[in-house]
Amino acid sequence: METVKNHLNGGQINKTQMSDTKLKKLNMLIDQFPRFQLGDFPTPLYKCKNIEKSLGIKHFYIKRDDLSGLAFGGNKVRHLEFRIGDVINKDCDIFINSNVKVSNNSRINAAACVKAGIKYVVVMGKGPNEEKQGNYLLQKLMNVEIHELDTNNNETIEDYCQELSEKYKKNGHKPYLRSEHEFAQHSAVLGYISGAIELNQQINEIKKTNNKIKIYQVAGNSVVGMAITNIYCDLNWEINAISPYLDNGLQEKGIETAEKISNLLNIDTSLSKTDINYSFDFVGEDYGILTQGAKDAIKLLASKESIFLDPIYTAKCMDGLLNDIYDNKFSNDDVIIFIHSGGTPNIFTYVNDLIL
Repeated sequence: METVKNHLNGGQINKTQMSDTKLKKLNMLIDQFPRFQLGDFPTPLYKCKNIEKSLGIKHFYIKRDDLSGLAFGGNKVRHLEFRIGDVINKDCDIFINSNVKVSNNSRINAAACVKAGIKYVVVMGKGPNEEKQGNYLLQKLMNVEIHELDTNNNETIEDYCQELSEKYKKNGHKPYLRSEHEFAQHSAVLGYISGAIELNQQINEIKKTNNKIKIYQVAGNSVVGMAITNIYCDLNWEINAISPYLDNGLQEKGIETAEKISNLLNIDTSLSKTDINYSFDFVGEDYGILTQGAKDAIKLLASKESIFLDPIYTAKCMDGLLNDIYDNKFSNDDVIIFIHSGGTPNIFTYVNDLIL
């Protein structure tokens, strides 16, 4: 076992013990933030035996954050536990958000507000799919306040949100406008620091700590939380982030966000460009437009494991992972872990693309 010198007592402690100590400290640091329980955690770490047999690989797992328990689940349930905690801590009674009809973000924000007894208001601009299905339908059923604008101009949408916020203030409310609170973004990272700590425990339970762990996750703030935990706790995971967006400086934004979170937690951890392997090769034409590779990934997981990916995010991420399998980029000892971040309702929004 590799050892490092313990300068405090002159003894020897192994690297696993050092990691465990740091994991406990990190868990204590994130517990200082207000939190509102929303999810059913831990989510399962599922071994995909049929996929392993079909593709000729040995260790293929899916972290089932699509089963996180609130309104069809997903990664954002972890985010919202911290975000709603912040809303409540600031005594706000209305949450104002902006997004598009297919947004998983808006669905989970809406559901979290319903659970917490906070009025939810969303301004929806035009998006890649205007079907009134899936996430849009669920928000209608939750009876939240929806404002639909015939534009995709971010500045116009933000101005409208600001006007709504001012209107509610004049009527005696205290709105939480998501775009004005940097912690709304930070909550996503904190959620996946918590998620990474949970995942590490499950890796210990399946006795794969001596194997090379290779994580595949949708690019965004969630994967930044995973990377911070990996670096700070010396877990030695390989983290791969498959982007559903055309390259818009996502890697640089991730490094900047990690620095802010490290300052927030008062830990000496930073990300470099080599700490997350970003790929923009599976976006296709643009965000929200289904690719053939994503469609094939959806059908493969459904037909082999009865697990359903969403057309916008997880299917494109799985397409990237499958491409690496087909290119023989894994050894027999590698443990592949795919983070299923949810988005299930969008399968119904994209019904015409999937069955035709």
